[in-house]
Amino acid sequence: MSTAILLGIDVGTSGVKVVASTLDGRMLRDGVARYPTAVGTGDSGAEQDAEAWWSALTEICNGVVADSPVASVAVTSQAPTLVPIDDEGRAIGPALTWLDRRAVDQGERIAQIAPGHRHGSDPFFGTAKLAWLIEERPEIAARTEQVLSANGFIAFRLTGAATLDDSTASLMQGFDETTGRFDDRLLGTGLGVELLPEVVPTTEIIGHVTADASAATGIPEGTPVAAGAIDSVGSALEAGTLEVGDPLVEMSGFSSVTMLAVPRATAVPGFIHSRHCIPDVDLLITAQVTAGATVDWLNRTVGGESDLREIGPLRQRSRPSRLTFVPALAGERTPSWNQRTRGLIDGIDLASDGVDIMLAAMEGNALALATDIRVLRERGFDVRTMLSTGGGSASDVWMQIKADVLQLGVGRPRAGHGAAHGAAFLGGISVGILGIGDIRGFGGEVESRFTPDPMMASPYAQKLERFETLLEMARDR
Repeated sequence: MSTAILLGIDVGTSGVKVVASTLDGRMLRDGVARYPTAVGTGDSGAEQDAEAWWSALTEICNGVVADSPVASVAVTSQAPTLVPIDDEGRAIGPALTWLDRRAVDQGERIAQIAPGHRHGSDPFFGTAKLAWLIEERPEIAARTEQVLSANGFIAFRLTGAATLDDSTASLMQGFDETTGRFDDRLLGTGLGVELLPEVVPTTEIIGHVTADASAATGIPEGTPVAAGAIDSVGSALEAGTLEVGDPLVEMSGFSSVTMLAVPRATAVPGFIHSRHCIPDVDLLITAQVTAGATVDWLNRTVGGESDLREIGPLRQRSRPSRLTFVPALAGERTPSWNQRTRGLIDGIDLASDGVDIMLAAMEGNALALATDIRVLRERGFDVRTMLSTGGGSASDVWMQIKADVLQLGVGRPRAGHGAAHGAAFLGGISVGILGIGDIRGFGGEVESRFTPDPMMASPYAQKLERFETLLEMARDR
């Protein structure tokens, strides 16, 4: 009989990824299946079909499981993304993704009713989406039995148990860190908080894979399933960022997110906060809305038959680029929370080509990171190194740009597969197979290190000044 595996699932913004990990942290197999996002024109809407998440999972999961015994399953996901289900557990309306920022008025109302929590009134923080659903989609709201997170929806399909993990709950507006549930002042207000299921720890075993789910996915019936977590928790686990003092971790995918392990209940205005899966530890999070999404959009739009992401042509261009690109194509998150911010390219002329613009887009991502990291340092957090995971970390050029702009050592962990691999570790913690020491050992191996070029410090400091001027212009548009 083959050795048992740990199975990790990540419901990302662009697609589902499944990873089979050995008990000693090595990735055996993985699979990816993609799905679209319906983005509104001019209304800040961004929706997905939750059934497409499940279809994508069933498309690839059998091949990743490969008839192996499975010790545990955990699901991480984009967050906070919410999907309404009916009394039979079916998705009855589009999932309102983290990227959907239509619920401005509802968020401000929540802030007035229940002030004093870590997160403000931006629609990103999820809770306002509930009220928006009730007010703008009453025909769906009338049939809604519960509203689940993205990882919660997949865990529900696997087990039949509806829960909300506390990492997702804690980054939502109105979550009360003292009680571990949503502020009582929100109850009975018609804002929809009652539609959320019970809040449980990320590592709690919420149920076991049902016979129907096993037939659809290939995961053996009876496999224990953890509550799961937001994707930032998965990426932090994979990189071995577990305790206060561990390196900053960047998760580079559709968006760019960094996570720093901080003491529980830390609050920094303008930043995102989430519970980690480690007791008494939170994640302090910076976030750009579009990073990899900007690079992929640019490649599709300008690249033609060429792949502008190829490192050869990018390496041949001098840096800093003569162009400056503000890559905020769908608004801005930390630290300004301006959903009206849009992209801007400065310095473009008839001599500019697609490679110039791609290089500037990669620099723009690094420059935006620099603005966030400066605020972290001003708040007293010592950021000395950064580990980068996810799809964007595969580009050596982009990694070196980040090292030079940030003047930080940047490492790519040997694992480096993203949140799904960390989800597998989360499942291992949940059933007692893995401990913190094991996971620290898994994440300790760095495949590649990128050392900052001190000669680039001054040129990129000057470029950062220009970037910040342009960013203010982009916010006012």
